[in-house]
Amino acid sequence: MGFLLYLLPLICSAQEMPPVQNYAHRLFLNPAFTGLLSDYSVTAGYRSQWTGLEGGYSTQWLSGEYRFSQNKNAVGATFMNDRSAGGGYSRLEAGALYVYHTKLRQKLDFSAGMQVGYGSLRPGFQDLVFEDQLGSNGTPQAPTAESFAYEQASYLTLTGGLLLFTNQFWLGLSAQRFNSPRVGTFPENSISPLWQVHTGYRFYLKNYFVQNTFHEVSVIPTVAYAQQSGFKRLDGSFYFVYTPITIGLTYSHLPNQNNIPSAHTMGALAGVTHRGFKLGYGYRQNLSGAPVSLGPTHEISISFEKLDNLRIYKRLGSDKNYNRIACPAF
Repeated sequence: MGFLLYLLPLICSAQEMPPVQNYAHRLFLNPAFTGLLSDYSVTAGYRSQWTGLEGGYSTQWLSGEYRFSQNKNAVGATFMNDRSAGGGYSRLEAGALYVYHTKLRQKLDFSAGMQVGYGSLRPGFQDLVFEDQLGSNGTPQAPTAESFAYEQASYLTLTGGLLLFTNQFWLGLSAQRFNSPRVGTFPENSISPLWQVHTGYRFYLKNYFVQNTFHEVSVIPTVAYAQQSGFKRLDGSFYFVYTPITIGLTYSHLPNQNNIPSAHTMGALAGVTHRGFKLGYGYRQNLSGAPVSLGPTHEISISFEKLDNLRIYKRLGSDKNYNRIACPAF
């Protein structure tokens, strides 16, 4: 009980933990990614973290995207559910995305995206027992007279993102919840904007077509920086792709600030693609003895996508009005 009461004031100010497979859930990373890896796709994911803490903490994702083939627009939708063990805390968010992408030059593309979302946050007190509820025999017998400043709150979220990319490089900027939605009765109870910069480069060691299917051997280093309120995070990843297999290593560093010790995490992921289906698994482990070291994280993702390889990689002229972004798929 004490831990939960300590955690509640920090829910809206602490930095959010990203997925292990950040690019599997790229619509949550930056809305400008919508429609840049496929004609359309549906992705679902599940993460279990803080597994050393009484059942841990879980997150579920669901997203879909569709790119209109006759113009430069794409649309998408996202759904996320955060929940602590026993229902002590939950957050639901759903969003609708619109994206515009165009060519700046023959080998340089631009994408701009916007998301409007609706969220609901509920700290749970139903499993807590307070002193005024206890009878003479020590068992709960009546409702508590305690009043809570933290109640269920609904809020509107606004997210924007930009991307510059070629067929091997990308550079993106996103601002999630930049409207700082209020989620409580006190002015300070708001969700701080999350600012992120992400970039990477795909080095092709070998690529070729077999039966109109693109195959590759490549390595992809990526770097990302995030800041939310007074919290900062630096992420680095290294992917190796040998069609249809992807493996990767990730590292995150959270510097010492706001009287919170620095933290370091390492992660690994693996994914496989077959005829439009993708299945991925990610694992993250804390390397420090900081209070955030509450056990490993496990994550799984599954998706289906429709992709026209010929249009992306072979056709030229007016029929090729976009490039596929080179970011990882997991």
